[in-house]
Amino acid sequence: DSNSMAVAAVVSPSAHLQTTVTHRSPRVPEFSKDEVADHCEIHSCWIIVCDKVYDVTNFTREHPGGLDVIMEYAGRDATVAFMDKGHSKDAWIVLSGYYIGELVKVSDNALTMGIGQDVHSLMLENA
Repeated sequence: DSNSMAVAAVVSPSAHLQTTVTHRSPRVPEFSKDEVADHCEIHSCWIIVCDKVYDVTNFTREHPGGLDVIMEYAGRDATVAFMDKGHSKDAWIVLSGYYIGELVKVSDNALTMGIGQDVHSLMLENA
């Protein structure tokens, strides 16, 4: 039957497309340093460790080293402090539970394409 053939031809590509879409991994959110810096309060506390962004708002009061230690790095890169402290494997596991995305890196190529041009201009003015 020619109608059956037409339906099969229409269904087959969409079935293949659906399979392709379901196998894609979800995109990881990316945040700039400025976006992270906006979260420097007790009610919204993000930190960066190894270019990964963590929302530790719900952990600040539970931190074994105290609230002040985390708040010192709220909205900033805490990599050196975290690494220097020699946190245990368990601490890394706890931290991973607060992961929300990756830190966006601005490359030299981005500057030449006009992205971050204001920053580049400021750097040149202050050189």
